[in-house]
Amino acid sequence: MKSHFTQILANLEQDLAETETRIPNLLERYKAGALLADRAAARLKDAVPEHFGGTAIEIYFFKHIQPYVLSRKIYYSQLFRIEADRPKSIRDDYKKFLDQELCRITMFFEVHNALYLYYRGGATDKDAQYFLRGSQYNNEYPTGLDGVLDTRYCTVTSFRLAELIALEDVSKYLIGKLEQIHALPRNLHYKPRLRWTHSKTDLVELVYALHVNGSFNDGAAELKQIFEWLENSLEIDFGNVYSNFRDIRMRKKETASFLTRLKDGLLKRIEELE
Repeated sequence: MKSHFTQILANLEQDLAETETRIPNLLERYKAGALLADRAAARLKDAVPEHFGGTAIEIYFFKHIQPYVLSRKIYYSQLFRIEADRPKSIRDDYKKFLDQELCRITMFFEVHNALYLYYRGGATDKDAQYFLRGSQYNNEYPTGLDGVLDTRYCTVTSFRLAELIALEDVSKYLIGKLEQIHALPRNLHYKPRLRWTHSKTDLVELVYALHVNGSFNDGAAELKQIFEWLENSLEIDFGNVYSNFRDIRMRKKETASFLTRLKDGLLKRIEELE
């Protein structure tokens, strides 16, 4: 049973990792991530037995499996909302928007600080209270959750824990966006007019080629500067570009396949015009 749960979790993590590299548009990527997490949650729900056969496996499920899967749905749904609602052109308005989102998350953590510290601190003494469906604690529903939770699949604590895990990652995302804003010139209002529709790996391949050939600032621009500029210009979150470049280097057939396609396409167009 435990191995089945962990396999669902592993499959979700793999699917989300592929989505992060495959879909360059932020809104489309976050919508796809939320959908993947929702499907994984449905599979997990179908796998939950009426009786676990022991408290250890039940605690493990409601402490480590179910909260994480649900947290991915909350996380990607929150990112979708943030990117859909954010001010697109005025930098100060965007900064204020991000600050407000961070403040909202901070207030939530202050309310549920005890559970967060218990989980992150690796404590186990209250596991039976927090992570067993039949505990008195999990059958006293706070306002807002009474009648909402499917108590066979989700408990009060596992739901709150999922929110904490998700919002912790959302806060890191927001802080990263704020750091990007502070690194930009004051007079730069970035409102993307174009979007990259090939894969992020293709763009990483192109950027590395341009950097090697000194195409920016007479060769003085650093890779990090180029990627940050493109993130703001094309509304793309590259994530770990070094991981993408490693994948490019490990290609067995043709290393610079995107550059080859660009060259072939250009030569074909030139021939057609002759």
